Amino acid sequence: MLLDFSSSSLVRCSSAVYESESRNKCREMENQNKEPAPSQPNQRLCSLFYELPSTSSAEQTPKRNRPKSMQHESHDASAQSPKRSRNANLPPPSFPPEIIVEILSNLPVKSLLRFRCVSKSWKTLISDIFFVKKHLKNDPKFSKKRLLINTASSQTQLQYSIKSCFLNAIFHDPIVTTTEIEYPLKKDSRCDWVVGSCNGLICIAIRQDTVILLNPTLRVSKRLPDLGFKKRRGCYTVYGLGFDASVDDYKVVRVFCYQSKGFEDGYESIVRVYSLRTNCWRRIQDFPFGVPCNEAGKHVDGSLHWVVFHGQEGFSCTIVSLDLTKETYKEVLQPCYGDGASERTLGVLDGCLCVLCNYGRLYAVAWVMKEYGKRESWSKLFTIPYMPYPGAEFFSAPLFVSETGVILLHFGMNLILYDPKQNAFRIPVIPYDAISYIDQAEVYEESLVSPTVVSQHR
Repeated sequence: MLLDFSSSSLVRCSSAVYESESRNKCREMENQNKEPAPSQPNQRLCSLFYELPSTSSAEQTPKRNRPKSMQHESHDASAQSPKRSRNANLPPPSFPPEIIVEILSNLPVKSLLRFRCVSKSWKTLISDIFFVKKHLKNDPKFSKKRLLINTASSQTQLQYSIKSCFLNAIFHDPIVTTTEIEYPLKKDSRCDWVVGSCNGLICIAIRQDTVILLNPTLRVSKRLPDLGFKKRRGCYTVYGLGFDASVDDYKVVRVFCYQSKGFEDGYESIVRVYSLRTNCWRRIQDFPFGVPCNEAGKHVDGSLHWVVFHGQEGFSCTIVSLDLTKETYKEVLQPCYGDGASERTLGVLDGCLCVLCNYGRLYAVAWVMKEYGKRESWSKLFTIPYMPYPGAEFFSAPLFVSETGVILLHFGMNLILYDPKQNAFRIPVIPYDAISYIDQAEVYEESLVSPTVVSQHR
C-alpha cells in the first residue's frame, strides 16, 4: 500500500477518522469495563485516538436544544444544495489508526507542532513517549537531518553565531540558506562551542563553565546547574553529550584537565557527569589514560569517546571510551594504520565510530568501525588527497556521506564536498554576507525530545 505522507492528506482525512472510528470506539469503551493499558507501543499509540471523542461542537449540541433559526437555516441550506445533501448521506471513509500514526511519525517536527491543535487526542499522541521514539527512528530520505555550523562574520567587527541548514541543501542547492540558532546567554561578541548532538538535543558550552541543552526545532532550552569551576590559566575543559538507554537518560560529561604539581607538563583530571533525570552533577572516576585532547567526546552506542595523547611516550595516541551506564573506561583498539600515520580525528558517521588518520600533508584515510567494539570490523572507507594549499589545516572526520558517495568534510574555514569517483572537490555556496568563515560543523536531526520534559526520559 502506498502512503501519502503530505500534510494536506492528514487534514483531509482527520475529520473522517474522528467522525467514524473514534465515536464508535468511544461508545464501545463506555459499555465495557476498564482494561489495562496496552503493553505494546503500537497498541498504546493507536488507543490514544479513541480516548477522547472529537465530534464537532455543532454535533455535540442536541438538535432539540438548537435555536429555531439554526434549524431553519440548516433546512434551507440543504434544500438549496441537493448535491451536498446527497454527499452528506454517504458513509465517511474509514482509516485504520495505524495508518495515521505511521503518517504522523514520518512528518517534520514543525508540521507535528501545528497538528497538536487538531484535537486533544492528537496533542496527547504527539507528546507521548512512544511516539517521540517512533518519530525519532523514522527519517525518510534524511529529511530531518540538519547541519549546525559555528560561524564568524566581520562586516564591521567580528561577530559569532551558530547557524543551521538542511543537510540536503549542502549537497544539492546552488545557494545554501541558513537560519540562526537562538539560545539563552547568547552574545555575538563571544564564540560559544557546540559540544555535540544526540537525538535532536544540542549541547552548547559557554566559556567552558556554563552548559546549555537545546532543542532548536522546539525552541526549548535548559541551562545546566553551575559547577563553580572557572577557567584558569594552564587548564582546559572538554565535554561530551550522550544517551544512557538503560534508564532513558541524557547525560553530559565534563572533564576538567589541570596541570599537576611535581610533574613537568603533566596533567590530571576531574570528571563529573550530569543526569537530566536528576538535574545534578556527580563526580566519577578520573580519566585513567592521561587526559583527552581539546575535543568534545563522540557518542556511539551508549559510550563517549576521546582521543588521548601520551606526551611521555612521544607521539602516541589512544582512543578511550566512557560507558555511560557503567561509568567505566576502556581503550578502543584501533585499526592498523601502517607507516607514516600522524594526527587522528574522531567522528561519528551514520551511528558508527569513525577515525580520520592523516599521513602528513599528503593524504588522509577514513576508517569506520561497522560493529562497535570489534577491532576486526574496522573498514577503510576512503582516501582523500590534500590539495596544494599552504597552511597547517587538516580535514575533519567525515560528517556525512550521500547516497551517491559524495563526502562532506570541514577543512580550514570552509565546508568541502569530495567525490571519490571523480576525485573532485566542491565548496558549497553559502552567502558570504552572512558568513566569513566556519569554525565547526556538526550534523543533528530534528526531533520532539525536550530538555525540560523529564517524563520523556523515564
